[in-house]
Amino acid sequence: MSINNKVKLNTHYTRSVNIERDASSEAVVRSYIPTSRAVRTLERVANSFGEKQAPRAWSLIGPYGSGKSSFSIFLNHLVGNPGASATQEAYKVLAGEGSLSSRFKKENKGSKGYFKVLLSGAPEPLSRRLVQTLYSSAVDYWSALPGTKPKVIGKLKKASKQDEIAPNQILNYITELQDALEGKSKGILLVIDELGKFLEYEARHYGVNDIFLLQILAEHACSENQVNLYVFAMLHQSFEQYAKGLGEALKKEWAKIQGRFEDIPFLEGPEQTLRVASKAFSHDFTPKEKDLVKSRVAKVVGTLEKESALPGVLDKDSAIDLFTSCYPLHPVTGLLLPVLCQKIAQNERTLFSFLGSDEPSGLKRILEDFSSVEELVMPHHIFDYFILNQPASIGDHLTHRRWVEVITAIERVGDVTFEEMSLLKTIGLLNIIGAHGGLKASKNLLKSLYSKSVSTSLKTLEERSVVQFRRFSSEYRVWQGSDFDIELALQEELSNLGQFSLSEILNSRANLLPIVARRYTIESGTLRYYSPVFIDAQSYKTLPSNDTKPRALFYLSLGKDDEQLFEEKVCQHFGDLDVIALCKNAVSLREAVAEVEALDKVRVTRQELNSDPVAMREYQDRLDAAEYTEQMMLRELSDSPELSSWYWSSKQLEVNNKRQFQEQLSKVLGDVYHASPVIHNELINRDKPSSQAVGARGKLLQAMLVNSHKRDLGIEKNPPEKSIYNSLIKATGLHSKDSNGEWALSEPSLDGRKHKQTQFHKVWTVIKEFIENTEKQSKSLGELDKILVAPPFGVKAGLLPILYVSACLVYKDEIAIYENRRFIPILSYEQIERFVKRPDEFEVQYFKIEGVKKSIFSELNLGLFNSEDGRKQSGETRTVLDIVKPLAKFMAELPEYTKKTKQLSKEAIAVRTAFNLSKSPVKLLFEELPKALGYEVDREEGSFDGFSNEIMEVFRELKYASEKLKEREVKLLANALGFPKYSTLKDLRADISGKVAGLEGFTVDVSGVKAFLKRLAKRSDSDELWLESLFVFLGHKPIEKWSDSDQSQAEYRLAQYAQQINDLHKLWLQHNINNKSGNDDFEVILLRSIKRGQGELDAVATINKDCSRVINQTKGKLFEELRALEGKEMQLAAISELVNDFLSEYKESSQLEKSEAKTSQKKEA
Repeated sequence: MSINNKVKLNTHYTRSVNIERDASSEAVVRSYIPTSRAVRTLERVANSFGEKQAPRAWSLIGPYGSGKSSFSIFLNHLVGNPGASATQEAYKVLAGEGSLSSRFKKENKGSKGYFKVLLSGAPEPLSRRLVQTLYSSAVDYWSALPGTKPKVIGKLKKASKQDEIAPNQILNYITELQDALEGKSKGILLVIDELGKFLEYEARHYGVNDIFLLQILAEHACSENQVNLYVFAMLHQSFEQYAKGLGEALKKEWAKIQGRFEDIPFLEGPEQTLRVASKAFSHDFTPKEKDLVKSRVAKVVGTLEKESALPGVLDKDSAIDLFTSCYPLHPVTGLLLPVLCQKIAQNERTLFSFLGSDEPSGLKRILEDFSSVEELVMPHHIFDYFILNQPASIGDHLTHRRWVEVITAIERVGDVTFEEMSLLKTIGLLNIIGAHGGLKASKNLLKSLYSKSVSTSLKTLEERSVVQFRRFSSEYRVWQGSDFDIELALQEELSNLGQFSLSEILNSRANLLPIVARRYTIESGTLRYYSPVFIDAQSYKTLPSNDTKPRALFYLSLGKDDEQLFEEKVCQHFGDLDVIALCKNAVSLREAVAEVEALDKVRVTRQELNSDPVAMREYQDRLDAAEYTEQMMLRELSDSPELSSWYWSSKQLEVNNKRQFQEQLSKVLGDVYHASPVIHNELINRDKPSSQAVGARGKLLQAMLVNSHKRDLGIEKNPPEKSIYNSLIKATGLHSKDSNGEWALSEPSLDGRKHKQTQFHKVWTVIKEFIENTEKQSKSLGELDKILVAPPFGVKAGLLPILYVSACLVYKDEIAIYENRRFIPILSYEQIERFVKRPDEFEVQYFKIEGVKKSIFSELNLGLFNSEDGRKQSGETRTVLDIVKPLAKFMAELPEYTKKTKQLSKEAIAVRTAFNLSKSPVKLLFEELPKALGYEVDREEGSFDGFSNEIMEVFRELKYASEKLKEREVKLLANALGFPKYSTLKDLRADISGKVAGLEGFTVDVSGVKAFLKRLAKRSDSDELWLESLFVFLGHKPIEKWSDSDQSQAEYRLAQYAQQINDLHKLWLQHNINNKSGNDDFEVILLRSIKRGQGELDAVATINKDCSRVINQTKGKLFEELRALEGKEMQLAAISELVNDFLSEYKESSQLEKSEAKTSQKKEA
């Protein structure tokens, strides 16, 4: 069962006090316990009563939770209206402190009490907050009083709305308040709690000058007045500690100003703090439980007394009573807590926050686990609350060093028992606070905390090398394990660092994010931002004075000379795309950066860090803190722009806050990019679109190419490309219905009722003018990039391909497009894809028809379209591309034979060459074609009569060149095979088929004639396919692809094959004659003789069995005669002469026989 119900906590003591929120709380007054330090402070105040000149400005310096805020509220009521109940309660609380209470009563007797001004620190200017609080306090004070309100209230009201108020002006208001309070009040109490927050703000914001306000307030408080001013400043550390990062001169100045205040260390001894803490506890114990607690406490106190660990003001009996009233705190825990809080208390981590905390390591949660009053809150419990949850950089250097040693020891101790870990934490705590008399990690004190086995646990920790016993001091200490002095190493590297370029280092780190001009971005749809760049008196000239994108230039001023240079030269050096900030806090920023740089050097040069985990952790904590400080100072440059002076175009901008800064940035961009189109599409309106956006853009361009005649370019539903279409193509009027009600791409609309896009039209005008200026020389649209992305247009790179392709499609009838200097008659999507990737490989050229060109254009219209006025049937005027495209298509579709053959007229060859070599359709039509036909292009208008007839004649020749080739080859085929007088291709095929039928059996096909015979005899294909098959066989490719060489080879093959076929036909005829005669055993032989100067002689001989018997004897004799000749050559010569003579005689006798037969037939007739 938990003992939670037996131990109650007064929540007043466990919650933090806020002097503004709790200023009117009587509960704070009733529960206030005036400590000795508080009483002595109040005596100083009372001593100043009635004195003409006396110190009346105090700075109370103490850690978090030391009671400064509670003291402020108590003092606030102590000097309040004597008739107020809270003030009466304050008198009662102070009644036990001698005459002190009566002195305060006497001070306020007969008055309405002091005029009280209480304010809490915040990261803002003290002057502004003070004036606002003076005004609200004045309103509250006089609202309860009859009569006319003093004029100073109106002045304070007006001043409270100002961003900057001079310190002297504030002093004037206070003086006027003092005058107005005469007869009503004896003084003004000004309490500034958490003054450190105001000082930190001042340290980071050059030129605030609130530190001098504190000086004049302290000085004024010392002077005599009927209504004296009392100033209390509550701090956690001295003034100069908040000046970290400022120059040495400023640090000294701050220290001097603190000298105007009397410093009061607001630190109580452990005994005083514990007496206050004891008031937070109430117990509901049985008598037996009370005895148990007291007995346990008495035993520990006995040990503490022996070890001289009790505070000097406490005797044994008082200590037992005090520690008993502080149950459930173990006495050692009670002694540790006040000192620990003074050492490392941070923000909400105070003694009283521990007592009221619901966190896992807070007191409430600890009590939930206690089942009897014999259990106590041990030192290891508060270790978990105060140490493990602390930030990296705490306290002074020595305290932080010990903290690192303890944390490192816990991390490396490994697997130990709960008691061993608790013991290690306790030793660590005692080490962190340092020895306070006998309050140290001695063996006896540790035994009073833990079981009798503590010796074994200590031995284990010693064996693990995490603790060691120091004989000279008789205490256990966490093993330091490091002799590395981070402070010494840092100072050495700071000295070695010397002079360095602050701007260069900051630029290399790129610590600041770009500053987005939000209003401009939202209104224009185009994200624009200023890239931060640091410059100084030495580096500003190394930057280009004009950049292509906006820059926020932070000029780091290190003194008056730098400021003068800025005003005289730097301001005028940069262009309209740059806003320049004069940063006056460069000195403190330089120190912060120098510390980070020096720490980086320490890491590189001190190799011992690598083998020293304690030193490495301490180093890393120091580096983290230094980097955080640097980041905070840098972030303020953009988060608090009012702290710098901003300039644009040599003029200072009015910047009083971040909102006004944003307005100025947007206004600057609006002026610079006054012709930038408004395109609300984040997908594509950027310099580097995502892969999804690039894909959507590609689909949109394809739709523009093929679906311009469709609504919404035929894009259905809502894919990403639809949003780009709506915001860029449709919204600007690039795609709309024409006069015929048809959807088409056209120039953007300027109809204000439909498209308020004057800026877009300005961009389009630039593109149009660029195209129109390409008449003499083609240019790449990519040349427009620099113009369009720069002011005043500022078009994002993601939009440019869409704009360029749109222009090409809108003006497709007026421009020629080239890819790698080759004319593109019809733009394809593949070419658009290549254009987007490599726009430099594409060029456009605009053409204008006038003068001589007009004459040529008319002739071409007449020749191609039989139209002199150049109008289409629809009434529209033809363009150059209307002529070039069909001609280019005609030339592209010509058979390969026609594109290569030289068997054309010289005019046809010249025209064909002009087409092949031309890189410009304009030059082709108006220069190269006329020259190809012998015309001079510098003739006068009208001197091109007949040009149309000549060019058409050439086109006809080119058109029918391939057909003429076919006709020639067909005639050659017919002649070669003996059918020169064929009438149709069908008849020719029939004749040839009849002739070659059956000839396949008469050839062995060593030359391919058999395959040719098969094609000649084939009957399955059409006549045209049959003919094509013959041409492919002869030319080894289709006839349309023949070259002149292919033609020669084909005609040679035809002649060879035809000769063989004719020979085979003769054999076949003789064979058939013998077959009809009934002979079935015979051979036919073709004998041929060819002799120079003599026609070809041939004859077919038939040799049957009878003939063979008759001629065998003669054949033998002939062979004998031949063998008598010497050599084969002589034998061959004899045979040749014999055959030739015989065939000659045979021919003559055959002709004679035929003649006689005819004569006989005539006679008979």
